[in-house]
Amino acid sequence: VLTCDAAVSATLLQRVLRDVTEHTFNAITVDGECSTNDCVALLANGASGMALTEADLPLLSDALFEVCRYLATEIVRGGEGATKLVTVQVTGARTYDDARQAARAIANSLLVKTAIHGGDPNWGRLVAVAGRAGVAFVLEHAAVRIGDVVLFDQGRPYDERAPQAADYLAGKDISVTVDLGAGGGEEATMWTCDLSEEYVQINAEYRT
Repeated sequence: VLTCDAAVSATLLQRVLRDVTEHTFNAITVDGECSTNDCVALLANGASGMALTEADLPLLSDALFEVCRYLATEIVRGGEGATKLVTVQVTGARTYDDARQAARAIANSLLVKTAIHGGDPNWGRLVAVAGRAGVAFVLEHAAVRIGDVVLFDQGRPYDERAPQAADYLAGKDISVTVDLGAGGGEEATMWTCDLSEEYVQINAEYRT
């Protein structure tokens, strides 16, 4: 539940919340599963006496996004057995839906998540998932970057950079970028975590 003390109509609040939620709470995944109890609410009581109008929506949206992004990524950090927060960014897509679909496929890939947990800069797994994501993907123009390290670009691997990428993967906050090479300018971001032995243990022992 999110709250503010501005005076804002329910219609404007709903519009802003829907857009922000799409790019924060609906852009996270721990294991691809969903809870029937997940929800988000935004309340405004007007106690400050400050009324917000249509013209103020960008300011409200930006502030709400920062709060929701923090809360959403903290959910991922708290995932069962998670040791790393992983930001997955997909670029070079023909449509936003393509970018979002590919980003979600990568973020939910067990092979990608285990590689990141093990510190393996396996660009091949990222390319494979992007290629099977059901979106426009052109291998000859695709690129893969882990942190700032380019491991694959324009159809060419750069395996000599793997040690540098492996050092980066030892950290707790990881970014992975895949350019689909489809010639578009659309992009999307998802947040996920690594998959550890502890995740398996927790969920194997869990009883309702």
